[in-house]
Amino acid sequence: MNEIKWEFSEELEKEDLLDDFETEYAYRLPHDLKELIKNHNGGVPNKPVFDRPRKGMVLSNLLSFQQNGEETVYMVIDNFRLNGTIEMLPFATDGFGNMICCKKGAIVFWNHETNQVENIADSLGAFLEMLHE
Repeated sequence: MNEIKWEFSEELEKEDLLDDFETEYAYRLPHDLKELIKNHNGGVPNKPVFDRPRKGMVLSNLLSFQQNGEETVYMVIDNFRLNGTIEMLPFATDGFGNMICCKKGAIVFWNHETNQVENIADSLGAFLEMLHE
């Protein structure tokens, strides 16, 4: 198993913050993503590199689900709504404006310049396993 250590994680302000998010945005967080956010909200992994869709890509940090965080999901969520529905949920950034998102359980990379979406992994677990130094 790929043991990742997370730094700079922020404790969620309240226990039901993610439940409130799901209600407000009518988006059901996958259980494994919800657990990752609960435990490492806004965190930075010690193994940030992944090689899909291209070699040497980087997960800079998880987005914060705190309303008043520095780099929050709330700052970018509207870019991912289509007719009021969230098509994919951004949960991490590469530090250059691109997002790592959950789309129907799969993990995808969204390029902010081209609006192109590329598959990274079939699940969050598979994505986390591919992270390395």
